[in-house]
Amino acid sequence: MLEYQNIVLNNLQFKKICSEELSCNSFLFESSDELFLNTFSQCFAMFLLCNGKNKPCTVCENCKKVELNSHSDLKTYPKNHKNILVEDIKDIIDNIYLSGIESDKKIFILNNFSSATVQAQNKLLKILEEPPENAFIILNVTNISKVLPTILSRCKKIRLLCLQDDEIIKGLDLEVNRRQELLALANRSLSKAVLFYKDKNFWELYDFCLDTLKDMKDSKVLIKFSYKLSNNKEEINTILEIFESLFRDMLFIRLKTFSLVKNKTILIDLQSISLEFNCDAIDLIIKKIYEIKKKLEFNCNYVYLIDSLLLYVLEVKFLCNKN
Repeated sequence: MLEYQNIVLNNLQFKKICSEELSCNSFLFESSDELFLNTFSQCFAMFLLCNGKNKPCTVCENCKKVELNSHSDLKTYPKNHKNILVEDIKDIIDNIYLSGIESDKKIFILNNFSSATVQAQNKLLKILEEPPENAFIILNVTNISKVLPTILSRCKKIRLLCLQDDEIIKGLDLEVNRRQELLALANRSLSKAVLFYKDKNFWELYDFCLDTLKDMKDSKVLIKFSYKLSNNKEEINTILEIFESLFRDMLFIRLKTFSLVKNKTILIDLQSISLEFNCDAIDLIIKKIYEIKKKLEFNCNYVYLIDSLLLYVLEVKFLCNKN
């Protein structure tokens, strides 16, 4: 089921795209927000297959089947693996020239196309050059630099705009209590908002990260933090997002651009902590967080990386206070 389809269906950019005349059969949607991106393409498929007057109507049989992911003329890839492979493209070739079963159109959605192999991208070229009139190909891309120029030149490229906070609030039915902190960390990303919203330990982690920064007087704090983290490996990315959000707001505080601060409910705490750092120091810490995120992609020891981050924060804090 399209759990967040109402966010897309009420999105102004989506409505604008659906109001324009179709001028091609191949679309490339680009966004770093993977959940929003995939939901957007599914809703666009609903629009293409809809039999109602105001497309997508969401009530006709085709719309309902797209919503339930059971429409026989809508195929989504990759299948049974993470990345788009040559075998996926072969499956598309085998099916794209066949007549639709439930519709006069056939839709092929390729998720995570940024990670498609070069061989798979090259094999897709022939279809993009001469697609059947009734077939539509939708590529979902999170990193457009990894897509071959020959693919880009054959698609209508659409960069999805970030969601507004009020769209996320309505889509997730967020309660007023602590809403601001969640939105601050999500930073207009539906993927992150849902991740935090569904994490039962999110608020405990949030408070723990804040308390860690408040209590960071010496290296002893690392023992407490490492012990907490040793049983929460799956929370490492959330912890880094929290730290990044807190330090980003502290940078805005030091720059006296308070209107950009997002964690406003803990403004007094952030002001107090920020006095221990200058702008250059905070900028270095944020860059260190980015560096650790990259290392985590290569399965580095996550406890060691967090310990190194906190040691770095302590070191920078000491140098700032010394100067």
